Amino acid sequence: MDATGLHVADSGSGPVVLLLHGNGEDGASLAPVAADLARDHRVLAPDARGHGRSPRGTGPLTIARMADDAAGVLAAVGGAADVVGYSDGGNVGLMLALRHPGLVRSLVVYGANVDPGGLTARARAEVTAAWLGQRARGLVDPAARARAEVTDLMVRQPRIPLRALARVRVPVPVLVAAGEHDVIRRAHTEAVAAALPAGECVVVPGADHGLPMSDPEAFVRLVRGFWAAHAG
Repeated sequence: MDATGLHVADSGSGPVVLLLHGNGEDGASLAPVAADLARDHRVLAPDARGHGRSPRGTGPLTIARMADDAAGVLAAVGGAADVVGYSDGGNVGLMLALRHPGLVRSLVVYGANVDPGGLTARARAEVTAAWLGQRARGLVDPAARARAEVTDLMVRQPRIPLRALARVRVPVPVLVAAGEHDVIRRAHTEAVAAALPAGECVVVPGADHGLPMSDPEAFVRLVRGFWAAHAG
């Protein structure tokens, strides 16, 4: 545990990278990505609250609180980072850039959305059905109730107005990426990128939502290519 109370994997040395995982997962889910980036960076990969080895804590479980937790991780090491977020981790990254702008040097998000309507209709229906089932079982099963709370992060969160993204400070470059066959609608990905002062959009041909886990080498190439384009 670090000073925030979260479990944080800390590897490598060099400029700091904050690596944020997706819903229902933990930092270990992106271990191959972390290992590659740690060749020339210090990679901090926290388990979000209520995920993996990090405690749930008290109060509501929200994307905003997770962004504040991420800020705490960076404050503990004394500075800003290049932030890389996958799925809900990307949502946390966007919220971090809004709530704690001085801590973000650059931001790469993959498969992120600023509201539940960013999901495809099919994905949203599937997630909602799972959530309703978990809530029903949660009446008698605490584990199902806990899963429902995590799934709620996709069903009713985040709630970031597109116009709010204009506040992400310049010159922080932001790559908004998704797969050609992502569960995030392409129009939503494009709208998020367009709403950012220094946003760029990439749709990866042939890829789906799980690219950072199914093909970490391709994902790291995407990240490193973006960094190289904005070096200096």
